[in-house]
Amino acid sequence: MSANDSIALTTGDDDKTSIFYFKCEIKIPSYLIAIAVGNLEYKKIGERTGVITEPEFMADVFAELGDLEKLLSDTELYMTPYLWGKYTILILPPSFPFGGMENPLLTFASPTIIAGDQSQVYVATHEIAHSWTGNDVTCKNWENLWLNEGFTTFIERKVSASIYGQDFAKVEALLGNSSMYEAMNLYGFNSSYSSLNP
Repeated sequence: MSANDSIALTTGDDDKTSIFYFKCEIKIPSYLIAIAVGNLEYKKIGERTGVITEPEFMADVFAELGDLEKLLSDTELYMTPYLWGKYTILILPPSFPFGGMENPLLTFASPTIIAGDQSQVYVATHEIAHSWTGNDVTCKNWENLWLNEGFTTFIERKVSASIYGQDFAKVEALLGNSSMYEAMNLYGFNSSYSSLNP
C-alpha cells in the first residue's frame, strides 16, 4: 500500500483470515492512497529506493531503474531533504492507463517506462518530484491540479538538466509541449479540457 512506512499482519479470529494494518505518519490527501494486490516481488536498489513488479519482469525493471537512488538524491539537492523515508516504484500490468501516479512512497507506473534503453526514466524523475509538489504540498481542489503538475514538471526538467545536460532537458520540454499542443488540438482550444481550470 502506498503512503505507509510500516505494515503489521495478524490472523483473524477464524485463523483463516489475514488482516494487514498500514501506518502513515505523514498526513496526505485521500487521492494519494492506493493498494496493489498480486504476485509481486520487491528488490532494493539503493539505501532508500527499490522496485516492485511481477517476478518474471524483475530483471528488466531492476536494470532500467538502477539509477533510482541517484534520481532521488539529485532531486533532493535541487529541492529540500526527502521527508518520506523510502521511495519505491511499482511497475504495473499493461492495463495501467497512465505513465505514473505519484502515490507517496510507492509510485504506480506503467510498464511502458521499461523501454530497455532508459529513455523513459524521466517519468521516474517526474514522480519523485511529486514527493514535494503534489504529495507534501498539494492543490486545494481539482481546479488547481495544474499547480501540482506545473511545478512538478518544472522540477523534473531542472533535475533532468543537471543529470543529463541542457540538451536532454530541452528535448524533454519540446516533447512535452508538443504533446500538450496535440491534446489541445484534439479537444479544441475553446474546450474546458484545454484550460487550466477545466
